[in-house]
Amino acid sequence: METPSPGCAARAALDPDQLAAVTTDAPRALVLAGAGSGKTRVLTERIAYLIEECHASPSEIVAVTFTRKAAGEMRERLLTRIGNKAYGVTVGTMHALALVQLRRFGELLGLRPDNITVYSEWEESFLLKQVATEIGYFKGKWKVPKKDIDAAFGAYYATGNEPDESFAVYDLFCAFMARCRENNALTYGGLLTGFMLLLPRVMHYLGWRHVLVDEVQDLDRLQWGLLEAMAKGLPATLFAAGDIDQSIYAWRGAAPEYLLENADTFKVLRLERNYRSGSWIVEAANRLIGHNVDRLPKTMKACREDGALVAACPEMDSRAVARAATLANLNHFLPRETAVLARKHVLLQKLAEELDTMGVPYLYVGQKAALTNTEEFRRFHAFLKLLVNPFDNFAFLLIREKLGVSDDEYAAIRAMAIQHDRSHFQEWKETFGAEEWTFFDAWKEDDEALGAALALGIRMWGIPVTQESPTVNFISEWQDRPAAPGGHTVAAYLEWLSTYDVQDEIPTADPDGPGVVTLATIHGAKGLEWTYVILAGCNEGLLPSDRAVRSGDIEEERRLAYVAITRARDCLTLAVRPERSEKVGRDGQMRVYESPVSRFVGEAMGEGGGE
Repeated sequence: METPSPGCAARAALDPDQLAAVTTDAPRALVLAGAGSGKTRVLTERIAYLIEECHASPSEIVAVTFTRKAAGEMRERLLTRIGNKAYGVTVGTMHALALVQLRRFGELLGLRPDNITVYSEWEESFLLKQVATEIGYFKGKWKVPKKDIDAAFGAYYATGNEPDESFAVYDLFCAFMARCRENNALTYGGLLTGFMLLLPRVMHYLGWRHVLVDEVQDLDRLQWGLLEAMAKGLPATLFAAGDIDQSIYAWRGAAPEYLLENADTFKVLRLERNYRSGSWIVEAANRLIGHNVDRLPKTMKACREDGALVAACPEMDSRAVARAATLANLNHFLPRETAVLARKHVLLQKLAEELDTMGVPYLYVGQKAALTNTEEFRRFHAFLKLLVNPFDNFAFLLIREKLGVSDDEYAAIRAMAIQHDRSHFQEWKETFGAEEWTFFDAWKEDDEALGAALALGIRMWGIPVTQESPTVNFISEWQDRPAAPGGHTVAAYLEWLSTYDVQDEIPTADPDGPGVVTLATIHGAKGLEWTYVILAGCNEGLLPSDRAVRSGDIEEERRLAYVAITRARDCLTLAVRPERSEKVGRDGQMRVYESPVSRFVGEAMGEGGGE
């Protein structure tokens, strides 16, 4: 009797809906995948099916994920499922995919591909103000309201549409983009706009025939435009997986309405079996999200027979939540199985203080992200960026004081750089700093290793970092990871940092260790799960937020609560802060603050309510 192939055995373990999605022959498929429905498994099996049954080459397949952590998980699953063929599949976030292609073909856009710098949000903001000052848009205050400037740049990054010449911000926009080109740099949002400009010119080099995309509900219009361009121009099949009920990024341009507008252009398949959560948790989530109107109908069905535990608990301030999290082991939950989620960081910060007082270890997802905005981190990384991109005048600006460059010298450097067609850094080396920069050649001879650059920066530049420095520890932790394809070089590290995400802070769980309690915002918890979840701050004004309550824009806040609830496997606590509290106001008078129970608690628990 012939032994079934591993592929046949793997597909035999799929449920009927999963199998239908994996084996569809539709050129455009939209898989509406509920929480805990095995979406990642379906994506992995779809790739395996294309290779094993449709005879696709791994190099013809690209899989786009929402986070780098999700990309890593998919890569690991593919390695287990199809072995070394997994290395031939392109897997990564949209921004990482864009950066790879810009490094490959960037000269077509006038870039120096080997030296591209990617600016963080803070660097972009700092440079924007500098450019605005130079051209008269900022003189102590903005000539144009800052909200209008932010809106224009936000629209550009979300749609790819530049401001019209009639817009008040047009000159500033053009000047800023010109400065980025001069510095051979891109902003984080500019990665995708750059890829959009590049794509038509390199389409025939890519060789992709199958495009798979995860978490499509959180794509913006520009990302959808890129996908549609690839599907049409390559041409390629488009296999899109996601759940409009879990769309929580409209505030940064996500367009869940795209699915509503274009669902009829896809073959729609639904994954409604929930394998993660107990039935009571699933029922609570269904009741909650059923109040939303703008959605594609889908009802989760619990596959686990146990009811799980769901409770709404009043009067739970930060101390009470901390106590509940630390006592979770009484219900046989290890600390690594427990998470406290909240809408806002302020609640997590208070909770962290309580846990510190109690001597309880925890992982606060997002703390390292805050480190990237510190003065020490910015200036040291400006030094690293100059090692890779000597054309980055902005990086030179950030460290020129550390080099002892006075204001007069800096003005002279800028003038001479224009005359000699050199960058500010190159002009400084030639005119002022040749002897001081001799260690650069030594670093080059050390294979451009990050460790050598780190040591040289500390020793030669006098930047105030020590081996106990959070900045040094951050870099050292990256060095301790398995080497990426580019090795442990400065360039490889900066490429990793350019697409940094808060979920990169979450270490791989040790299945044999107790671990620690996780604290995270709901946005930071997207795609993750725990045995026990406490959702803190279930009050009006917190979840939903004050802004959403004032604007009447409640549906995304409800989706946010839905995402939080569906992170729980066995136990869920909806923690309501005290509804009345007294605080001293700015005028020194005692004030009574009202914070009613969130409407979402009643909706989830089936106690009526609604909008």
